[in-house]
Amino acid sequence: MKKERYFRDELRKLFIGYAIIPSVLFTLVCGLVFLAALMQGKMSGNERHNQYVAGELNRVLTVYGNELEELAAQPELFSGEMNTDRQVYIFRDFYSVSNELGYEADLFVLDADRNPVMSSRSALPEYLKVDPGVDWGIFASMETRPGATAVRLMDGWKKQDRDIALGRTILNGDETVGYLVFAINSSRFQPALDQADTQILIADRFGRIFLSNTYNFTDKSNQVIEALEGAGRYLHYNKNLYLAGCQEVYHGMFRVYSVSDIQNIVVSLGMGGALIITALALMTIWVSFSTKRVTERKTRDFYRILDVMESARDGDLERIHIDSDNEFKTIADAYNEMITSLKLQMENNRKMTELVAASQIKQLESQFNPHFLYNTLENIRYMCRIEPEIAAKMVFSLSSLLRYSLDGSREEVTLREDLDHLENYLTILKYRFNRRFSYEIDVEPQALACRIPKLVLQPMIENSVKYGFGNQETLSVELKVYIHEGRLTMICRDDGVGMTPQTLSELTALLGQKENRSRHSGLYNIHRRIEILYGRPYGVEIRSTEGHGTTLIVTLPANTEEKEC
Repeated sequence: MKKERYFRDELRKLFIGYAIIPSVLFTLVCGLVFLAALMQGKMSGNERHNQYVAGELNRVLTVYGNELEELAAQPELFSGEMNTDRQVYIFRDFYSVSNELGYEADLFVLDADRNPVMSSRSALPEYLKVDPGVDWGIFASMETRPGATAVRLMDGWKKQDRDIALGRTILNGDETVGYLVFAINSSRFQPALDQADTQILIADRFGRIFLSNTYNFTDKSNQVIEALEGAGRYLHYNKNLYLAGCQEVYHGMFRVYSVSDIQNIVVSLGMGGALIITALALMTIWVSFSTKRVTERKTRDFYRILDVMESARDGDLERIHIDSDNEFKTIADAYNEMITSLKLQMENNRKMTELVAASQIKQLESQFNPHFLYNTLENIRYMCRIEPEIAAKMVFSLSSLLRYSLDGSREEVTLREDLDHLENYLTILKYRFNRRFSYEIDVEPQALACRIPKLVLQPMIENSVKYGFGNQETLSVELKVYIHEGRLTMICRDDGVGMTPQTLSELTALLGQKENRSRHSGLYNIHRRIEILYGRPYGVEIRSTEGHGTTLIVTLPANTEEKEC
């Protein structure tokens, strides 16, 4: 047997002798898993404390709000002279709720002239000493919405304290007979924060602090710092890294922030990772140096094959020429036969791919047209019942849309042409929603000549209408198109209700699929057509936050029929 035949056995023995590298890798993986578990535990604790404090605050405000509503629904208790029996009934009902909650509040009853007639505290807070006719503080909220519960964060009876004031105007018919106010001082809620081993801040929606067990994240005016308000899961502040959490409470009127310091964990992760990586690097250098001299004589043909394969990865399918008489000669002959067959197969695949891509694009367009037609006809059917003349105009716009969408002679059009088509669709929307719907279009003049797939803009607007209105009265949509770094970027942004995390996750996952098995077709068809025509990284990106609108971003190569825009 020839000497070269032992090449495989020699390499096997060589790498077995240096199995320490897998050991280092195993140690690295175990360390990362341990640190990940540590971070997960820290994160879970931070979220748990946040949820506990937020839950307690929401429970207290909800119960006191319900009690306030029940008492205010009995105006006969506050009409006329406040006798002892009425006071006993009100105090008994109030303290029953207070004792059951475990969080004490203060009760204040004022007459129509804002003079105190009942109080659980000897001194009246300054924010309740407001003359009749002056709209300020809690009175401004109560007067603005008589019969509804007003909630305000007010300065407490000590400068370092604050009160959450819940108040209602007591009405007897249309006549104001008094005011009922519950005040929860921040000191009453301190036990809830004492149970948390994280840094907790409770603030109103304007960032004013109600209660906090830390001063690290408040500014000089005792408000939450901007860095924490805009932080996501992680907060980098004063050269330290923190885990951050935020939860809205009581209809979004208050927010509970939780912050946990993870700087030490990050430092430990960095030092441990650096040591392991250094050991791995040194070991790799040593193994490379040791094996180079041993294998260099025996791997000439091996590296010749590698060089040819590297060229093949870059698209250069050249043949391998091996002169030695060993197993590499067999590999080279088999590779050469494969290359010959592969070139023939690639040519066949290229032709087949062109046919398949054209077929897929036509299929996507055929899916889109019925979907678009159904929604538009529903709009016209609705308007026929209300304003037939407007419905007639909508039918005219629809006919223009159909002529455009059913024209299969072109796959691509200019942006200017698709905008003209979009105007017909927007006309239908304006007739349907009237003042409830408004839009703004901002297009760079240079972009108008760019080539885009037909019927791209209309589904973007349609998606905003579909997911934007929800229960809100109006919807504004902005379409912006511009060219940047050789890319045509089309952004459709609305101020609607946004999407739930589940809906956003479903749509994002759908865009990554090769076949649409869901009821969503508009955005998927846009993305799939762009993917087929231009490949990655072009396509559709969806951004949405529930309650804060939706943004669609479509990117295409900035090309005209002849050259770049």
